[in-house]
Amino acid sequence: MRSEQEIRDSLRSWVLAKAADRDGATITDQTALFEERYLRSVHLPELLLLLERLSGTPIDVEDLNPGDFRDIDSMVLRFCTTGATP
Repeated sequence: MRSEQEIRDSLRSWVLAKAADRDGATITDQTALFEERYLRSVHLPELLLLLERLSGTPIDVEDLNPGDFRDIDSMVLRFCTTGATP
């Protein structure tokens, strides 16, 4: 698995690439990505694949909650840290 900082950087870059209509946009690890329309629901399948690749672990979609994707902090805590909840 990659370092937490590498995961955060990868997620941030990916989000900014998907939010191409937001020229010069910057995000923090606490930016509400869906609420502030950096991401839309059509991005979710690709985001799941990215999270699986970054964490090196498959994600069971049956265990997902909307809050899991609120911001980068939430995603890292939920999917990419040791001891993350199943």
